[in-house]
Amino acid sequence: MKSGIRKILVVTLALALCFSMMLPAYAAAPEAETKAAALKQLGLFMGVSDTDFALDRAPTRVEALVMLLRTLGVEDDAKASTATHPFTDVPGWADSYIAYAYENGFTKGVSDTSFGSGDADSDMYLTFMLRALGYSDTDGDFVWNTPDTLAKAGSQSLADKLMADGAFTNEALEAATASVGETKPVPVSVSSLDKLQEALQTAKVINVDTSGTPLVITGELTIPQGVTVVVNRGSDFYIEGTLTNNGTIKVMGADAVVSADFINYSVMAVRNGGKVINNGALALEASILADDVDRGPVGGQLRIFEGEFQNNGSVFLKKGDMNTKGGMLAVIEGTFTNDGTVIADGFQIDIASSFVNNAGAVVINNSYVSTEKGGSFTGDGKLTGFPIVE
Repeated sequence: MKSGIRKILVVTLALALCFSMMLPAYAAAPEAETKAAALKQLGLFMGVSDTDFALDRAPTRVEALVMLLRTLGVEDDAKASTATHPFTDVPGWADSYIAYAYENGFTKGVSDTSFGSGDADSDMYLTFMLRALGYSDTDGDFVWNTPDTLAKAGSQSLADKLMADGAFTNEALEAATASVGETKPVPVSVSSLDKLQEALQTAKVINVDTSGTPLVITGELTIPQGVTVVVNRGSDFYIEGTLTNNGTIKVMGADAVVSADFINYSVMAVRNGGKVINNGALALEASILADDVDRGPVGGQLRIFEGEFQNNGSVFLKKGDMNTKGGMLAVIEGTFTNDGTVIADGFQIDIASSFVNNAGAVVINNSYVSTEKGGSFTGDGKLTGFPIVE
């Protein structure tokens, strides 16, 4: 994996949604033209002419790859490229784009001499994007025709990445966003199970805010797709029943040292026979403490005690500006079973019990995974990056 590119992993799921609006099923939506115009304002989408976005058909593979290069902010580099490609079915206008993408490993074509002239879909586009960001389907980081599990993980918004690269300014982004007319969901704050159950009926963003008394899940609870639950700093979120996550959970790292005995990172704990079935995304966020003092782990933490965690989606330990500030996973007494993707960019995965990485699953270890405390890491799944420390 290309470590320099890996650091700019973005939330490509959002990009996939923008892309999907250009497919025929979405063309009739009245907001599609407005969104296409907003993307054009930012230089991310050009259409087939100055006045026609061609939203009544799916883009070709060539058009999708050109759009990817624009989205990554490298269109000028592609136009100036002197690279070549082996494909005989690429239109002349796209030669430099496809050559640039081929040279940089973004695409392999459908054969040694054919790029492919068929229509693109969102899975294909996500595969292009993940390869561009340094992830390898050849090495087993993801499966080329099911890339969405890895794509849902992310450490930086696409907009932030593109602004940092100089693709457009924040003012341009605000103007384009205003032209679409969409507003951000208003977060709802909860501190009890009853309030969380109520908020899940209507809210899209829910903040778990506790002050000394953890919010404890008993019985069965489901977080729907499209809903984000944020375990705010200094809060504890305990799973003692069964939690099914089809959305997103964010466990926040510290931003303050409140006292000598309290640093306000947050903890999600599976305990007392609890179970988590993660079909969505779990992000263990890094601390944003603005110092270089090593106080031990202060990123968002997932701790598994007497319980089990079944991962069918993605678990992402975010990287901090020093290792102990990154997200942390501790398998203390229970079991972590991985049938999805785990990305360890943060502090560590500390296994004192059982971690099972099943066939078809992936663990990307860019930091530290350890069984030194007597635990076991087993299974036929893929492990990339650093080896397990035993």
